[in-house]
Amino acid sequence: MALLHRPAPPRRPRARRPPPRRTAPPAHPVAPGRTLARDLALPLGAVGAALLVTALMLTGQGAPSPVAPVAFLLLTVAVSALARPVVVPGVALVSWLFYDGFVLNGHSDLAFRAQDRTSLLMLLLAAAAGACGAAALRTVRRRSAG
Repeated sequence: MALLHRPAPPRRPRARRPPPRRTAPPAHPVAPGRTLARDLALPLGAVGAALLVTALMLTGQGAPSPVAPVAFLLLTVAVSALARPVVVPGVALVSWLFYDGFVLNGHSDLAFRAQDRTSLLMLLLAAAAGACGAAALRTVRRRSAG
């Protein structure tokens, strides 16, 4: 015995939708406040510290002198001003590793004597100052724009 199924209803033609209107692309494709420098601050800080150590060694300022800590403090402030707040302690730590290993102790030896702890504290405070300054500047810009 054969079963006969009901015939399928005829297919209705689909109504074609008009193509969507093309709008102009956004003026800035990246979300505001999100820059490449903020994402790459830690690697940029490491490269900057390596270049700074190299420059200090080539100019003869590699031995503990007043120029080296000031240069590392300024580098740490500049890089931490660009960095995300979560990365700021890492920026200070990378800066300290280069400063302690190549400037204070030489020959890439790390130590944790009183002078090393003081330099770590100075670089952490410099990183915090740079991050706070950048946050204050962003707040002022948001308030004046809005």
